[in-house]
Amino acid sequence: MKDLRTDFYSNIYKIAIPVTVQSLIMALLTLTDQLMVGQLGDVAIASVGISVKIYGIISVVLAGLATGVSIYAAQFWGKRDDKSTAQLLGLGLLLGFGISAVFTVPTHFFPQSSLRLFTQDLVLIAEGAGFLKIISLSYIPVMLTMIYSAILRATGHVKLPMLASMAAVGLNILLNYLLIYGKFGFPEWGLKGAATATLIARLFECCLIIAAARKFRLPGATHVRGWFGVNRVLVAKFLRTTYPIVLTELIWVLGETVYAIIYSRMGTAEITAMTLTYPLQNLSIGLLSGLASAAGIMIGNKLGADEQEAAMDYSKRFIKLGILVSLGTGALLAGLAPFYVSIFQVSGEAHRMGIHLVWVFAAFLWVKVGNMILAGGILNSGGDSKFVFMMESAATWLIGVPSGLLMSFVWKQPVFLVYMILSMEEVVRLVIGLTRIYSRKWMKNLVADLSA
Repeated sequence: MKDLRTDFYSNIYKIAIPVTVQSLIMALLTLTDQLMVGQLGDVAIASVGISVKIYGIISVVLAGLATGVSIYAAQFWGKRDDKSTAQLLGLGLLLGFGISAVFTVPTHFFPQSSLRLFTQDLVLIAEGAGFLKIISLSYIPVMLTMIYSAILRATGHVKLPMLASMAAVGLNILLNYLLIYGKFGFPEWGLKGAATATLIARLFECCLIIAAARKFRLPGATHVRGWFGVNRVLVAKFLRTTYPIVLTELIWVLGETVYAIIYSRMGTAEITAMTLTYPLQNLSIGLLSGLASAAGIMIGNKLGADEQEAAMDYSKRFIKLGILVSLGTGALLAGLAPFYVSIFQVSGEAHRMGIHLVWVFAAFLWVKVGNMILAGGILNSGGDSKFVFMMESAATWLIGVPSGLLMSFVWKQPVFLVYMILSMEEVVRLVIGLTRIYSRKWMKNLVADLSA
């Protein structure tokens, strides 16, 4: 048991920390946009917030696809099957291009129609349309980054995605400064400048990852011919495992979209206050997402190598560690809430609401992180994606959405109380998820019957 514990923390250091750093860096990219745009006033903040919600839909669907790639890559790596790993990359890219195109075309050519799903405010629609039109071009680069990163992480090569993200964020901050405010002879584009800076940074990041992966011959980055000839059994199993993950992410983000619509229909101050919390939420979740990613990789490796007892031991350790760390993080966020909200140039009403919303988020952070590790890390590592889909869907659409509609439109409660009641769905997920973990029904070797 001592050797297992040593192995656990050694792998945490090697995998979770770089993944966490990368997640934090990408959250900082969003935070940088919000802070710089935040100096332009309430309308600009709300416009970007709604546009980011639309981007959130495509990003989580792609994240679901990347999770499916990571699950199989981790188990293939556990049995050292390089050929199947390369074929898996080809399959992920093919599906990713199709998904990206479906989202890119309507948001790029009809941005105002997309924004009308969230708000009827003509000023917000006019401001946000230009931002969304440019940002939509980043969807394909984001997909490439996600799929390549999924393969690299699952095979233990976590530093390259981290370094690429660091470079991208540095470039994004510089371009934001130059293009939003028109410094050093650059045009003063405001929101358009923020979108252009983000697009360039995303393109740079994906090109850097792909070029480095091919140069150093990292897993999956073989000659293009190695991506084809994928085993039909693998395709069938991959799709059976991955489609519930994509649907889970889509159902979740659609629920979040309904919540965003609820907040925006409550008023401009409410959606502005909620928008202020998004970068902090992303930063906090990013800080702890490395644990969920490491759980999926490390437990997947053990399941692929038929070491089920070690996989179960790892699962318990991840749950305890995640809850303890997130409790401490939540306490810190609660204390820093007034300072954080004061950074933004918003009205007094939005400022007060923003502080209350950060406090609610901080109180529920440990539950959110526990669910992230349980569902996104542990259960999915064993291919238990259909159960996760049913659990997530039921919590969102039977508890979260109805309670949000009742609290806001029927009982007319303040936005922070609406958010608090919505968050109770996370508690339901946690109880169900823990029950499933200890049943051991999720523990499967997905690649036992697949050979290179």
